[in-house]
Amino acid sequence: MKIILIRHAKVLLDNKEKITASQMKAWVEEYNHAPIDKTKPNQEVIALVKNADVVLASSLSRASDSLDLIDVVPTEKNSLFDEIDLPSTNGTFLKLHAKTWLRLLRLMMLLRIGKKSQVLVDAKERAKCGAKYLVGVAKENNTVVLMGHGGMNWLLGKALLKSGWECVEQGGGSKNWGYKVYDSHRLEIA
Repeated sequence: MKIILIRHAKVLLDNKEKITASQMKAWVEEYNHAPIDKTKPNQEVIALVKNADVVLASSLSRASDSLDLIDVVPTEKNSLFDEIDLPSTNGTFLKLHAKTWLRLLRLMMLLRIGKKSQVLVDAKERAKCGAKYLVGVAKENNTVVLMGHGGMNWLLGKALLKSGWECVEQGGGSKNWGYKVYDSHRLEIA
């Protein structure tokens, strides 16, 4: 059995303008509805998707739009695999680029600073449920591809490793169209 986690295509959104922390919620909403770069992935990624027995996607449009680029319709779109939420913040005094805010807010989550750590706790629980769901689909179908997101794919991968799966192949790191292949060949499946 194999589970392949792939990050969606690049989202086309101008990130040059500096914004306040309180403006991040609106930026995330805009990001969630922005178009993607129409550049197709490399042949390796296309083959992984096309050779899968089942293809799943998060419910966010950039995941299914990425699959559209390679003429694949997901078997299912599921919000369980949506990107990790960002903690809300109300700061209006400091302006930074959105990608800088993303890094800063995620670092605060990882360091468990204030209420921001609850977002990570919730995401880890969702990833644990998502990993179990993927394993169930893989048991029935052998090879499963999930077109998802960088942060959630990272947490899903950690959950798979913790349950005994092994990462046997990866390409592109955490970049857009990056992927990791997890295999259960060392697991005793009950």
